[in-house]
Amino acid sequence: MKTICITLMLVLAVALVQGQGIPTKKCPPGEHSVLYCPQMAEPSCDNPKVHDLDRPSACDIPQCFCNVPQVRNTKTGKCVNMANC
Repeated sequence: MKTICITLMLVLAVALVQGQGIPTKKCPPGEHSVLYCPQMAEPSCDNPKVHDLDRPSACDIPQCFCNVPQVRNTKTGKCVNMANC
């Protein structure tokens, strides 16, 4: 009986910890999920570094950023190498 109680408490503890995961976003191939607070602007052809947004932004909203070394082409919305900007 003692073993059953301990097992149930362990299962409950694992379930509680798993339920507190960091929010992520399902991103297309070649991109990954990031979570900044406050949100940051992703590297783009115009500014190839992660930088502050020019407007107020919320927290805890996952975004998709291009995988390094690519940046976002803001005209097409696609990830490209800097040489192709």
